[in-house]
Amino acid sequence: MELWPHQQRGLDLLTQVRSVGHRSICLTAPTGAGKTRMMMELLKSGQRVHVFTDRRLLHEQLCRNLTGAGIAHGIIASGHEPSVADVQVCMAQSVVSWCVEGNRSQPSADVIIFDEAHKMVADGFQAIRQLYSRDVVDIGFTATPLGLGGTYDVMVDVASVSELRAAGVLVGAYHYAPDEPDLKWIGAVDIGGGECGIKKTKRQVFVQRVFGRVIDHYKRLAGGRPTVLFAPGQAESVWFAQKLTANDIPAAHIGADGIWVDGEQYERTEDNANWIRDRLENGHLKVVCNRFVLREGIDWPFVSHLILATTFGSLTSYLQAGGRGLRAYPNKDMLTVQDHGGNWWRHGSLNADREWNLEYTDRIVSQVRERRLREEVEREPIVCPKCNGCRLAGPSCPHCGYQHEKSTRYVMQANGTLKPQEGKIYKPRVTSTHTATIEDKWVQFIRGVRRSQKESCKVLTFAQAEAWMCRQNRGKWPPRTLPMMPIHETDWFRPIQQVQELTQ
Repeated sequence: MELWPHQQRGLDLLTQVRSVGHRSICLTAPTGAGKTRMMMELLKSGQRVHVFTDRRLLHEQLCRNLTGAGIAHGIIASGHEPSVADVQVCMAQSVVSWCVEGNRSQPSADVIIFDEAHKMVADGFQAIRQLYSRDVVDIGFTATPLGLGGTYDVMVDVASVSELRAAGVLVGAYHYAPDEPDLKWIGAVDIGGGECGIKKTKRQVFVQRVFGRVIDHYKRLAGGRPTVLFAPGQAESVWFAQKLTANDIPAAHIGADGIWVDGEQYERTEDNANWIRDRLENGHLKVVCNRFVLREGIDWPFVSHLILATTFGSLTSYLQAGGRGLRAYPNKDMLTVQDHGGNWWRHGSLNADREWNLEYTDRIVSQVRERRLREEVEREPIVCPKCNGCRLAGPSCPHCGYQHEKSTRYVMQANGTLKPQEGKIYKPRVTSTHTATIEDKWVQFIRGVRRSQKESCKVLTFAQAEAWMCRQNRGKWPPRTLPMMPIHETDWFRPIQQVQELTQ
């Protein structure tokens, strides 16, 4: 099978950066771009290449793809007899246990590849790199290259979402926002701080409150198409599958520790996971529920409806989950996204092109987005009060044609009732006048932080300093004309002591 133009371009760029001496490289492309296909070309190079994955399903899927492509490979993973070949497929956790923490030796390699590299940042996974010589080429593949600045030196950005959509590799996403939980009920969402923004103590109540509307809008939007549902937790995923099945919508749950379907519990093996996949594709199942096991690397391109019955706490989790439905497939012309978590405004559309930088983290990207929306550098998305369809601008809903001026969100209260909210989500800030007193207070505070040896000052960001000034100034934010403010917008969310270039 021939490579897509963007895949060949990615491999050419990878060759270029390696030719000038770079040995630590992150290759990024949107979910569905075919990163595994590019990876397999590298495995045909004749060099000794070790590929690391962190999930059993991904490990088994990769081995199956290599076998299908006629690429001989060895396996290093629990449950398998160790075998040595030029191409090794390694479970990262097994290598950590056996070689980092234990006394086994790892075979030598010329190239090591980390699949879903954004997840390979924990200390144990970083220690894997120390098992290899300093001459090894270290390549990470990911659709969401966030928080990788300390791991890779250079990034190869292969293609944008819009480019892949124009090439027919991806389909467009239609977002619908029927409702979202009230933050006064579930608690403030720590955007950029984790996978799920709904506290554990609230999750079961949340899914019970939202379940009826999940069914109603599934029947309205999905049209019987294969659907994947993302729940806030494992127990909640099982609960959704059971309740959907009881309401004549055949559903299954796939979790880290097993599969539930047709009232029975099964071990999560490769064969059982493929059985669930096939049943969803052929229509015997309508919905497969999960918390996160279907979020990354799973090749189910026939899925054309997603139910986000959770609030994603990070852009990484949101894009990885959303990407499950963007891949093109015969007779599939779009993806519908049924969002019950407010993800559409927190993280933006799945259709949007993203600007990546290895120094960005989930928290920085999310906070920059909030600031841009609050200051109207970017437009807040609009929700149609009639069909709940989302769009970026314009008086007419492209989904149903309804004409309206105000965006209307339906916010679910603790008792399950919906409260309509109109207008902007992020309210403009009240800014104080630039005075000598405010300037002196700001400058002295920043200088004090930069000189301090306290641990709390070493991690204090400009955004936190700005919030401190707001509290000191009776709710008015300091003007951006003050000296010693960052030049670059992302520097607002970095520790003050780490930012060198300031306005003055």
